[in-house]
Amino acid sequence: MTNYFHIPVMLKEAIDFLKIKLAGNYIDGTLGGGGYSKVISEKIGPQGTLISIDLDPLAIENFLKNNFKNVIVVNDNFANLEEIVLKSKKGAKFDGIVVDLGLSSAQLEDKDRGFSFLNNSSLDMSFGPAPEKETSFIINSYGVRDLERIIKEYGQESWARKIANNIVLSRKKKRISTTQELVDIIISSIPRKFWSRKIHPATKTFQALRMETNGELESLKKFLPIAVKLLKKGGRLVVISFHSLEDRIVKNFFRDLSREDKPIIKILTPKPLVPSEEEVNKNFRSRSAKLRAVEKI
Repeated sequence: MTNYFHIPVMLKEAIDFLKIKLAGNYIDGTLGGGGYSKVISEKIGPQGTLISIDLDPLAIENFLKNNFKNVIVVNDNFANLEEIVLKSKKGAKFDGIVVDLGLSSAQLEDKDRGFSFLNNSSLDMSFGPAPEKETSFIINSYGVRDLERIIKEYGQESWARKIANNIVLSRKKKRISTTQELVDIIISSIPRKFWSRKIHPATKTFQALRMETNGELESLKKFLPIAVKLLKKGGRLVVISFHSLEDRIVKNFFRDLSREDKPIIKILTPKPLVPSEEEVNKNFRSRSAKLRAVEKI
């Protein structure tokens, strides 16, 4: 794959909430196609510093072509934020941190990986070379109850039990090794009259397997307290999520820190921001995005 691209969701809103200062210190926890990082880099000027992190080596390789002098680019998981900051020798606190928890357009359209059910590729839904678990291992080795649990919980798929049962039955005959084989199993598990008009029947199961492969919810839970700890007084954290479980984790974490006897943060978005109708029309993948922002007191 030569071109790594991603349309940043709610870019203007995220940048507005960050209130970027000239010569400030910032972190982009999910570099992706570099949309947020490019704007932040321009606004902080040569005296500022931006640490941009991504687990996907292709995102890193793509962004390094820009040769931004004020950006430290790190190939790692944002869950390891504390260690990343220590290694970067930028011990100072930060004026702002942003994370976009969505999958990039480039990852979805990479025919060498298994993020999309529209390509017939190997079952690899990992963001980087060292995933929490291999997708093919999950599909071919998890017990039926564990498969049902992750498909139901992470995918919010009402046909989780049937899909899990059919995965186990299929792999007894032959190892499941391609996305198309998995798609066929999922499609055969859901009666056609129950197919959604808006999304492909495999969408929810693929989402669940990707989240399990990369330990996404665990990474988010680890990241949030570190991010708040690393903010300066008045520093801001902006989180854009695309899944109700992610948004619930962010909402509850922010609520708890703002309600304590001595609140640590001030919530800037009592209700999450969602993309405008115009943005959704231009970028359909932004439809489920929710933006939440806080300021450290």
